[in-house]
Amino acid sequence: MNIATSSLLFVNPPLILGRDFIDYPWFADYGLLVAAARAMRAGARVRLVDAFAMPGSGAVAHPKGTWLGAGTEELEQALPEGPFDAVVLGLSPFLRPWAPDPAIVSLVGALRRHYPQAALVAADCHPGGMHYIGYDGATALGRLGGIDAIIRYAGDEWMGEPARLAGLKGAGAVIDAPEAADDAVFPAFELLDGRHYGTFLWRAFSDGRLANPFGIDATTRPLMASTGCPHRCTFCSSNPGWRASGRKRAVVVPLAQVESWAYLAARGLGARKLFLMDDVANARPDFEAMLDVFQRLDLRYEFPNGLRADRLTQGAVARMKDRVSVLSLSAESANPEHLAGPIGKRQDPDAVRRAVAWAAQEGVPTMVHYVIGFPWETPADVNATLAMAWELFERHGARPAVQFATPLPGTELWDRCVSMGLVRTDDDSGDGGARFQHLPSFSPPAIPEGWLMTARHALDLKLDAASQRKVIVNITYECINHCRFCAVGNRVRRAIPYERLEQILRDHRAQGIEALDIDGGEPTLHPDLHRVLALAASLGYRRINVTTNGRRLADIEAARALLATGLTSMSISLHGDVARVHDALTGVRGSFRETLAGIRNCLDVRAPDQDFAVNVTVVRDNVDRLERLVARVYRMGVRKVNIQFLTPFGHAQRNLLPDPEAARQAVARVLDRFGKRMALNVVNARFCELPGYEAFLAGDVQKLGRTMVFVTDEEVNLFDYLAARRVRRDVCRDCPHALVCEGFFEFGEGPSDA
Repeated sequence: MNIATSSLLFVNPPLILGRDFIDYPWFADYGLLVAAARAMRAGARVRLVDAFAMPGSGAVAHPKGTWLGAGTEELEQALPEGPFDAVVLGLSPFLRPWAPDPAIVSLVGALRRHYPQAALVAADCHPGGMHYIGYDGATALGRLGGIDAIIRYAGDEWMGEPARLAGLKGAGAVIDAPEAADDAVFPAFELLDGRHYGTFLWRAFSDGRLANPFGIDATTRPLMASTGCPHRCTFCSSNPGWRASGRKRAVVVPLAQVESWAYLAARGLGARKLFLMDDVANARPDFEAMLDVFQRLDLRYEFPNGLRADRLTQGAVARMKDRVSVLSLSAESANPEHLAGPIGKRQDPDAVRRAVAWAAQEGVPTMVHYVIGFPWETPADVNATLAMAWELFERHGARPAVQFATPLPGTELWDRCVSMGLVRTDDDSGDGGARFQHLPSFSPPAIPEGWLMTARHALDLKLDAASQRKVIVNITYECINHCRFCAVGNRVRRAIPYERLEQILRDHRAQGIEALDIDGGEPTLHPDLHRVLALAASLGYRRINVTTNGRRLADIEAARALLATGLTSMSISLHGDVARVHDALTGVRGSFRETLAGIRNCLDVRAPDQDFAVNVTVVRDNVDRLERLVARVYRMGVRKVNIQFLTPFGHAQRNLLPDPEAARQAVARVLDRFGKRMALNVVNARFCELPGYEAFLAGDVQKLGRTMVFVTDEEVNLFDYLAARRVRRDVCRDCPHALVCEGFFEFGEGPSDA
């Protein structure tokens, strides 16, 4: 057969994505476009049908997740008339060829019917830049009825020889072709309808269902300035098939050629942003020169696979300002010995810290990738990595992207996990590595079942808490109670003047804070309380709360006036279910009667959208009556209770502490009885005190986003302020909540504060 007259059809099918997937399925056609370009360069006549570049292409809901691309009916209608010598079907890992969806099997049947004389070849066309999931070719061949051959891995040598492709008719063969070509070709974008391709990318992200951290839009185009990776990280599937030959290499596109490609993308394709899918884009020695090329062409760009921090300079980071949506870095672990040893990355974590600091200095947003749950890791190892993730977020705003160590078939990690009996090799119904983001694939021998999920959740809690900012202002330390455990009972009895309060509220609102809590002492004793609340509402605070002992609200007109100031919620403190207990703790006879009346009045006159809660501090004198207290306020109509453990501040002393087991049981009884009937929050408790009830303690982490302003004008982060009185013990080292709990409170024999 004359090569010059060979006629080939390349088909990129639609994808069906599960809830969890990794990498960039919207660019799954890149390898097929490169393959088509190779065939064209070899002299073949090439046609392309791409499910990503058709009038109906988009991302729509599907019973199994998301359908990406055009429908199979539209794709089949677009199939050109033959004859073709060979039809190449792009077989990306997203298609799960070891267990293909019926829609893809049906598409294969349609191709067979349309082109009965052609060699029908399924090809990975894997260019690198994406994870590769190894699979049994014979199984895939059997399940994709009508396929003549499967070419696994890169397949470059076959795509450049159209006659060899045509010769696969009836072969029934599985061909391994892992070697990437020494030369590189520009993808055959000219075969696409650019309008439909851009519209597809826009539709994929327009409704916000799919995450888009790199700001992909209609003017984004994928590109690879290098293929392969010289490094041998245990979890990575770059250069799939390389282990058979023992050769793992990277092919770098010459800078002049990259410049030509970038020019073609910008001027010919209308690209304004390049999505560089290189495995490790800054492995090339002229990386900064490449950035300068993009700068001259006024192109934005992204490096989604992450750059090596140890190959970055501050100059390179500075060049990325206003050019990248986010600088993606790969840290993997906080343990340098693991990075140099079993992980195989051979990068010092300090290089990541240094690069993140540069990015913060230059104003470049960062995202750092971490991997937890390697088979050799202990809880302490994982906690160290999560602590690094929080450290870089807290100091420099680097967003952590934490993944679970997922053994993909064909990787060293897979072999190790198989040898340890951690994964099954006889299950072909798996998710193909989609668990990376949301679910561990196995439990490491040294880590208890479920521990990894809990530890990862702790980081998520902490990140969420940091974003929910609130300012708490103690406007006065005057009080008409004398609570034995008061955290500010030993402070100077004075109030913040209105003028200063106005400045505090304006300053924090200007910082973007929208939540305000007015506390004391007793806020209702401040002569300008109503004026302060009205000001807060006028400044745009969306959530305004007052915490009070409720006694002055025994006057219903006082309660009505306070609730009319614009506050959105109120909390009243009640520490006993009967007068004898409450009055003894507050040090004021009759306080129980007045507080109870204040609660009733607030419940009677509050608006439906005004939240209301009762606070109770658990001490030795009321712990055995806690359930009765909650039951009493529930009967009154209260539907939210905050149960507070004692903190070592102010008048609080060790002799006020309840027996730990008695407190645990008392709180557990309340949570069991009322947990589904009302909102219950447990405050200032350790997660290990109430195992199984962690959801009720999670709100306590919100203190991370709270700034407390004292009457003395001192400002503190509430989480850090409380943490200063906590100590870690040996048991804390392996705790999955270590990231969100600073340990045990320490109480002295006398008053906690001098």
